[in-house]
Amino acid sequence: MTALSTSFFPFEPDTDGNDLVAVIRDLPVAGVELDYRLPAPLYHRICPALRRAGIPVTSLHNFCPLPLEFLDTGGSGDLFSLSDTRREERQEAVKRTLQTIDKAHDLEAGAVVLHCGRVAMPAETRHLYQRFRQGNTLSEAARLWLEEKIAARDRLKPAHMDALCFSLEKLLQAADRREVQLGLETRYHYHELPGPEDFRPLLQKFEGAPIGYWHDTGHAFVNERLGLTAEGGLLQTLADRLIGIHLHDARGLEDHLPPGAGHIDFKGFASHMASGALPVMELRPGTPVEAVRDGLAHLASCFTDDSDSGTS
Repeated sequence: MTALSTSFFPFEPDTDGNDLVAVIRDLPVAGVELDYRLPAPLYHRICPALRRAGIPVTSLHNFCPLPLEFLDTGGSGDLFSLSDTRREERQEAVKRTLQTIDKAHDLEAGAVVLHCGRVAMPAETRHLYQRFRQGNTLSEAARLWLEEKIAARDRLKPAHMDALCFSLEKLLQAADRREVQLGLETRYHYHELPGPEDFRPLLQKFEGAPIGYWHDTGHAFVNERLGLTAEGGLLQTLADRLIGIHLHDARGLEDHLPPGAGHIDFKGFASHMASGALPVMELRPGTPVEAVRDGLAHLASCFTDDSDSGTS
C-alpha cells in the first residue's frame, strides 16, 4: 500500500488539522508524507491528530514545517539552498534542514526528502519549455542551445557540488544520530542539483551514511522527454541505492497528476518497491479527493501482481 503526501490538500488559513486527517483516514493509504507547504501552526495541530487516528508519518519533505516568517512564500523545497556557495546562506539551509530531521525523528518517520539547490546561472528554463511545447519535442536548434546551457552549467557546477558536500557532511552526522535517511530527489530543471550524473558520485562519497536516491516519476519523465536522460535509465542505474519514490503522472511537461491521468506506466515500479523503497503518491495542491482516490486505485491495479510480496 502506498503512502500519500499532504501536497494534495488545499491548505487555507482556517484549515483545521482534523479536516486533513478525516480525509486521509478515509483513503486506502499506508501513511502520510508531510510536505513543505505545511505551516508550522497547522503542523502542530495535524501531528497529534494523525497520532490519535493511528496514521503513521512515513517521511517529511524538506523544509517542513514551513516557518511562519516564510508563510507568504507558500513553501518550497528550494526555500533555502544546500549548495549555495555563499557561506551564510548555506549555513541557514543546513540549520533549517536539521530542524526537519529533528521533526522526522520525533514523528518516527524514516526519511527526509531533499532538494539540494541549483547552479547559479541564467537557466532560461521558460525559454526551453516554450521550445519544447511548440512541437512536443526539441528542434535541432533547441538541442544545440540546450547543449550550450548545459556546458555553461558544468563550468559552474563544481563549486556548488563542493558546497553541497559540506552541507551533507553536517546533515548526515545528525541524520545518523536520529536514525533518519536522507533522500536526494530527482530534479525537474536541468540546472538543479544533483544532476543525473551527480547522484552516484555523491552516494559513493558518503558510502555507509544514511543517504540514498529518491526517485520522482514525473521529474524523471520530463527529463526523458527533453532528452536529458535515457528512458528509465536513472532509476535503473540507481536501483541499488533507492530509498523512496514519489509517484505521480505526467503529460508532456505537466506533472504531479494522479496516476492514470498521464502517460507513465507505473507497473515498472512494482519491483523497486518490492526491494523496500517507500512509495509516496505526491499530487499537486487542490487535487480533488476523488481524483486522489482514483490515483490510488490505479496504483493498486498496477502493483497487484506483487501483492503476495507485500508491495501492494
